[in-house]
Amino acid sequence: MLPLPLENLMPQPRSFRATEGQWTWDGQAPLPVAGPAESLAVCLGLLGPEFVCAAQEGQRAAIELAPGQADGEAYGIQISPTQLRVECSAISPHAALATLQQLLRIARTRDLPAGLIEDSPAIPTRGFMLDVSRDRVPKMEQLHELIRTLWGLKYNHLELYLEHAFSYKGHDAVWRNASPLTQNEVRELDGACRSFGIELVANQNCLGHMHRWLTLPEYAHLSEDPRGMEHAFSVEREPFSLCPTDPKSLALATDLIDQLLACHQTQKINVGLDETFDLGEGKSAAACEQHGKGRVYLDYLHGVHQHLKKRGAQMLFWGDIIAQHPELVPDLPKDAIALLWGYEAGHPFDEQARLFAASGLEFWIVPGTSSWQCLLGRIDNARKNLREAAQAAVAHGAKGWLVADWGDFGHWQPWPISWPGLVLGAAEGWNPGQTSGDLAQQIELAIPEAKGHGAGLVALGETHQALASPAVNGTSPFFHLRYAHQPLPLERAPSLTIQGLEALDRAKTQALALLPKGTAITQELQAASAISGLGESLAKARLGAPDCGTLADLPEPVRSSLQSQWTQVLDLQAQAWSLRSRSGGCEDSLQRLRAIAALLL
Repeated sequence: MLPLPLENLMPQPRSFRATEGQWTWDGQAPLPVAGPAESLAVCLGLLGPEFVCAAQEGQRAAIELAPGQADGEAYGIQISPTQLRVECSAISPHAALATLQQLLRIARTRDLPAGLIEDSPAIPTRGFMLDVSRDRVPKMEQLHELIRTLWGLKYNHLELYLEHAFSYKGHDAVWRNASPLTQNEVRELDGACRSFGIELVANQNCLGHMHRWLTLPEYAHLSEDPRGMEHAFSVEREPFSLCPTDPKSLALATDLIDQLLACHQTQKINVGLDETFDLGEGKSAAACEQHGKGRVYLDYLHGVHQHLKKRGAQMLFWGDIIAQHPELVPDLPKDAIALLWGYEAGHPFDEQARLFAASGLEFWIVPGTSSWQCLLGRIDNARKNLREAAQAAVAHGAKGWLVADWGDFGHWQPWPISWPGLVLGAAEGWNPGQTSGDLAQQIELAIPEAKGHGAGLVALGETHQALASPAVNGTSPFFHLRYAHQPLPLERAPSLTIQGLEALDRAKTQALALLPKGTAITQELQAASAISGLGESLAKARLGAPDCGTLADLPEPVRSSLQSQWTQVLDLQAQAWSLRSRSGGCEDSLQRLRAIAALLL
């Protein structure tokens, strides 16, 4: 355990050996830094004049940068009463400088204990994947801030999950109203990532999750099942996957891949290929009957891989489908990277990792922030999910770690709800199983924007426990919104009671009282709380009148009250959305709430 006040460093260093004394800084003037030109330039660029300046000739440096003994991200920081000495690779100083920045933030208010920090990562690649296709596309300033935050938490890999939110040439009809990322914006973000020691990797789903495309007349002929299905991301029946046996499907996928890779310096791409719910239910039914669904899927995967191999690119893909056909794992391309994902505590990471490790295929472990489908977060699940995932990653030799942050069904939750999982994910990927300290303070140290909001944010992320309703991959109030069109009882909201909802309301009130008044973050969290409150009110009304077949059967005064609440929530959410997110997609997200309100008529 780290000594005070170092216990809130995130990720926590692997070792600290205390010596005599302490280092003091008044926090006023920037500190003079000396060292090799390459690492000095990176230090000045990343920490900036808020913290450091170049030492002048003859001036004693308060911070000395020195060549490290090891390559890669390993580093040491010697804290003495007179100086901070940072030993790190000149090629990869970013992790060392991230710790240095946190130390200087602490030193503004507390003396640092003298001693030696020695540190290195448990997992070489530590990534974050942000969903920018479920309606919410962040503004560029928000994405730049994300990159800086990731560096400060020692992430070195970033993916922006795409379905339709990129301005693909020749496909305007798909992204026209989405405020998509443009080619120039992605190139700009790619350059920004490189300056922070982060690899921006392309990401485009290429088989399932193509409903944004296949609902349009121009692409409907490529669908596996034109009749559509009610899937997890819509209440309407929609075609969901491309038909894997149609060569035109592969032609579309490779077009998207080529356009996206052209904007990245790194020739890697996550091609998705997950959750092919409708595979074998339509045009590929005969092929699946003859060869098996797994083989049909694998043939399509090989088609994507062959295209990437020709252009010298490496394929990452979600491993959930092939894990259902373990006999086919040996037939996977040997240079592909399988991503083993699971977002609930108790997910069988160990079993899946053992399967892929035995094949010799490189694999990464993918847990999540537990921010989606719950509005206010599920910090208890995030802790367990991340810790179990990290244990499996280390035990079975995973080369990568990717923390996912999704926006299922309209991305109603604001960005700060993801901060606890983002911070905990950084800690587990760097130094698994060793996270201690105060999470609220750790969030504020790692993300200065969060100052004053940590305690309220963590409290909100724990409120769902008051429900005593053990929902999976979300919370019961969210699912009462998501499945408002279905009759009670809702399978996704088990054991929910009016008493539990009242306990949640009290817990939310207490948590919101911990937030400072009048800030943009508080505004975002209040909007998320209001949407949750809408789900809670809907659940109370339905549980209080269980014989009502539909929402329209509720008593008129109840329906009128809910309609009024809906109007207020829509206004709050629209205002909060504009703080960080582009306008495109907002209407789609709000329309999901309006569609629920229409059920009351």
